Amino acid sequence: MSDTTDSKSILDSSELVAAVPYAAYLDIRIEPAEHDAARVYRMPYRDELIGSPRLPALHGGTVASLLELAMQFEVLIAEAQTRLPYPVDFSIDYWRSAAAADCWCQCRLIRSGRRIAQVQAECWQDDRERPIAFARADFLLRAVDGASEAE
Repeated sequence: MSDTTDSKSILDSSELVAAVPYAAYLDIRIEPAEHDAARVYRMPYRDELIGSPRLPALHGGTVASLLELAMQFEVLIAEAQTRLPYPVDFSIDYWRSAAAADCWCQCRLIRSGRRIAQVQAECWQDDRERPIAFARADFLLRAVDGASEAE
């Protein structure tokens, strides 16, 4: 990455993840996308994330957390918000068990208005054509202390 704005964006993203303790615990990484999107979110596999040792499969809560956090980060990054997104509605569909492997997530900001943002996210592992989960969320956008609601 030779472009300074790209380097700054990646640095800002790592600082953003570090500012959220559970995102840092999950080691969520925000990386450039290969094709059509601006970014993808990755949760590297670790043994501590296993929920079912018999399969083995990742705990469903870690997959849901990746999706929810990625959607919140997407609102913050894509819109350069001075407002914080608070979840008011979150829905997830699990399509298959998450194997003991890295999880990838891509988000789509459907709408970002003055008070509400709507986002969709899809999570996959080895094959993007075989997603493991899909989520939708609505976020209430609240001004950061000291910022006006009109921003």
